[in-house]
Amino acid sequence: MTPSEAGVSSSLTVYAREAQATDTHLVILTHRGKHEIRWELCSDRLSQATQAERARLVLSPSGASIRWPLLDEDLAIGPLILPSR
Repeated sequence: MTPSEAGVSSSLTVYAREAQATDTHLVILTHRGKHEIRWELCSDRLSQATQAERARLVLSPSGASIRWPLLDEDLAIGPLILPSR
């Protein structure tokens, strides 16, 4: 099933070029610019994690998501940086 068949707009797919963890924010670089998201807005698991756990992030090869293997947490880039509709 394609995203449009599932009722999801393809405009929600956003790709990151780079991602990094600071003490207070997840920083994502996309073609749209730099996005800083407070950990509390990412997920409960990430807001409660240590900086060492947050820093161990892996950007997917496509750039569509980020994985934190130490926390077993995966988040899509689009919902993190695009305003909800």
